[in-house]
Amino acid sequence: MAQLHESQAYIRSRIIPSPLIYQRRKYRCAGARLARMNATREHREHLEHREHLEHLEHRETTVEGVRLHWVRAGSGTPVVLLHGWPQTWYAWRKVIPQLARDHEVFAVDLPGLGDSGSSPRGHGVRIAADLLDAWRAELGLDRVHVVGHDLGGPIGYAWAAAHPSHVRSFTLLAVPLHGFGLSELIARAGLWHFGFFSVPGLAEELAEGRERILLEHFYGPAMESGAIRPADVDTYLRTYTRPGRLANGFAYYRNAPADTAAIAELARTRLPMPTLAVGCGRAGGAAPLHSLGQVAPATRGAVIDDSGHHLPEEHPGPLLSLLAPFLAEADGS
Repeated sequence: MAQLHESQAYIRSRIIPSPLIYQRRKYRCAGARLARMNATREHREHLEHREHLEHLEHRETTVEGVRLHWVRAGSGTPVVLLHGWPQTWYAWRKVIPQLARDHEVFAVDLPGLGDSGSSPRGHGVRIAADLLDAWRAELGLDRVHVVGHDLGGPIGYAWAAAHPSHVRSFTLLAVPLHGFGLSELIARAGLWHFGFFSVPGLAEELAEGRERILLEHFYGPAMESGAIRPADVDTYLRTYTRPGRLANGFAYYRNAPADTAAIAELARTRLPMPTLAVGCGRAGGAAPLHSLGQVAPATRGAVIDDSGHHLPEEHPGPLLSLLAPFLAEADGS
């Protein structure tokens, strides 16, 4: 795996029983001086990320009657980034610039979220995966690397499993798959919102006009660290305060039983492409590794100990140190 560049970083590795390759990474700061240096660096990087955003190409493509919004940067083998909830393509703002040095990077707003339109078929993992593969074909892309965080993870898995000849590699970030560890994580971590969002109409009624309160609850730890700033919340609220946006997000949660059945059916065939899973030490730990390892036994994996759930925004550097060499190796396979 790639070496890290953070100060005072060290790596501990061990092999988990099974073909799964597991690496645990932990980051420690050395005193207040280093903390101040890191804060200055993070502010500088924040400004640089916003500057890079000005050069992104924004496009819309309509497939099967659904308008999909996406951004593009770079050239090379294509990498498709799928965000989670409650995010949009903007969750990848810190990852896109470096990936775009070697790849043509696409960050897509999932169907029904961000600036993408709603699907008349509803919102679920398999529905979104098939739409994204149709979008890939419409753009004339051949085989793509797929990287999914949170909700984008099971959608990316369904894409890779249902259309394996179109996916060059698959990376799962910060979440286990439906039927392969998700229910256990919900129970163990007390993730109350899965049940709350599943009650038809209730979440919409209570959240209307209170979108900032709801979103900041889920961004909380990342906001405390400065990884997600008030201006970033404003960017997310631009779309999540639109009529129907929250309801579309809740619809993905309500489709969980159908998604679990769909993933169980797809999992009868193991993924043939290279796979990587990255967990967060402060949010679920190695759950994504154990989950993906059940449907793709040769999965490589790592846990970034100091990261909360919002991995692409909280620890883009350590994530890229894992993702970039993995993609390069997959390109050569």
